[in-house]
Amino acid sequence: MKNTLRVIAAVAALALATPAFAQGGGRGGGGMQMSPEQRMARQKEMLFAGITLSSDQAAKVDTIMVQGMKKQAEARQAAMSGGGGGPAMMEAMRKMNGEQMEALKAVLTDEQKKKFDENVAAMPQRRGGR
Repeated sequence: MKNTLRVIAAVAALALATPAFAQGGGRGGGGMQMSPEQRMARQKEMLFAGITLSSDQAAKVDTIMVQGMKKQAEARQAAMSGGGGGPAMMEAMRKMNGEQMEALKAVLTDEQKKKFDENVAAMPQRRGGR
């Protein structure tokens, strides 16, 4: 009986702790707390989980990801300074993300592309805002 209660208590604690951790511990969202380098490392970790990149591939991936981050930052800055944003900016970001994903896949072998596609499909997608 005591073991059953301990298991239930442990499961309840995990169930309560997991959403708080996923949301950045209640500090306003985990993604916004990260530096650009941390965000890139996290994205790279999720996209290339289970994929071993050669040093040449890794260098190309880093270059593509840094360029993509710069383009997105420039687009956000332009939208903010021009008072724009909204649906047009979201569409531009989707287009940039799609182009980046295609550029990343171009670096990979056919076998690596399959795993990459699985990783992309498994990533949590932000839809409809927060």
